[in-house]
Amino acid sequence: MSRIVTFGLGGYCKDCDPSHDHPLHNIVEDIEVPDAPRVPLSDAGALATLLAVTETLTLEDAANAVGLSPEDLVAEAQAWAAAQQTSPTEG
Repeated sequence: MSRIVTFGLGGYCKDCDPSHDHPLHNIVEDIEVPDAPRVPLSDAGALATLLAVTETLTLEDAANAVGLSPEDLVAEAQAWAAAQQTSPTEG
């Protein structure tokens, strides 16, 4: 979950104290919203994930090769595993 915090006129005051002439931190709205859905990686990102999963490249090297974070490749591999678990089995 992510948070969206909306501040009123005057904005946010990091070191706010009662001597300031606006409400403490001036928060008008503070709501939690679901995280945006993750989009699949590009073909290059998918290939980098495959190379990391098969241990052809280290996770860090594969991520660096395509300009992604290691966490992006891990999330892609986890999505593959989840999709495989939920797909119908062949009989």
